[in-house]
Amino acid sequence: MTTTTVNSQLGSNNVPENPRPAPAAPETLGWAAALLNESHGQSTRELVRRAGVGLALSALYGVALGARQGGRALLEHALGVPAGLIAVVLVGLPSMFVFLSLCRAPLDARALASLGARGLASAGLLLAGLAPAAALFVVSSQTPDAAASVVTVGLVLGGGVALGRAVWEVTRLAFSGDAKASLGGVAIASGFALFAAAFAARIWAALLPILGGGA
Repeated sequence: MTTTTVNSQLGSNNVPENPRPAPAAPETLGWAAALLNESHGQSTRELVRRAGVGLALSALYGVALGARQGGRALLEHALGVPAGLIAVVLVGLPSMFVFLSLCRAPLDARALASLGARGLASAGLLLAGLAPAAALFVVSSQTPDAAASVVTVGLVLGGGVALGRAVWEVTRLAFSGDAKASLGGVAIASGFALFAAAFAARIWAALLPILGGGA
């Protein structure tokens, strides 16, 4: 056997014919995307963390609202804004779950809890982003009515994002079931949106001094 033949045999044994491609690196989500991303099998701790982050971010918007009066108003607004959001979730989601169960919609309690946590995170992110502009307008507004108008716009945007997300996801999941579940899911999601808007507005009007509430 010649040297050339030996080397060719060794080379063929050392180099695989079909080398496997390197595994793709896992996609890295940004902090906000990871907070809002829907992932299955989330632990209760993770759901609570997402909801807590959303409420903490919404409190920043409350601090911005209290900048007009300062002092105690800072704390009252910082607590009042997230109070409206969490009240809607705690009161509205259990009722929604009961009605969706009656319609046999394919949505379990864990999925609904995940929806609530991500809704709070969505509202918190938007309100925190609006906080600097809200503080500027609230402090510089010449009249309390003008400041209240700015506050209302921000709350409508923040709450509207959370409501829109909830209505869309409940409707999407309901349509994966039969006709009864689909129609029931649409009706229940729409009713929840109306209830949530009215309930949150009532709480904010009662708790936020800039809207005439508070002690």
